[in-house]
Amino acid sequence: MQVDVDAPPVVLWSVLADPTEWPMLSDSFLKVEQVRGSGLERGAAYKVRQPSIRAMRWTVTALEPGTAFTWRMAVPGTTTTGAHRVVPRGTASRLELVLEQTGFLSRPLWAIGGAHYRALVEREAATFAGAAEHRAR
Repeated sequence: MQVDVDAPPVVLWSVLADPTEWPMLSDSFLKVEQVRGSGLERGAAYKVRQPSIRAMRWTVTALEPGTAFTWRMAVPGTTTTGAHRVVPRGTASRLELVLEQTGFLSRPLWAIGGAHYRALVEREAATFAGAAEHRAR
C-alpha cells in the first residue's frame, strides 16, 4: 500500500516513530504497548491489539531512523512481517506499508483474514497520512 502525503518526510516519520501513539491516530489499533526496549529501536517489542485479532507481540527487526522500520510477529505456522517506509518526494512524502505472511499456514490464514488485514492497512495508511498532513500545517 502506498499513499502520497503532503508533509515533509521528517513529519511523516514523527507519526510512525512511536507505535504506542497509533491507537490515538487510527481505529485500526486498539492498543499498542511497548514491552521491551526504550523507544523505536532494533529489538524493541510491542504488544499490539487490533480489531478482530488477538493481541500479538511484534519485534522490530530492522530500523533506518527517519526512513523505515520493519517488525515481525510469529505464531506457529506463520510469520507476519510489516514494513513502514517514508520515501521523500520533493517537499512531500510517500508512505509505503507492506504486510507479508510466510509459513505453511500463511495461505489458509490469508484466505480467511486477508480482506480484514488489507482493510486495516488501508485505514492505517490513510490515518497516518492525515496525521502527518495535520502536523505539517
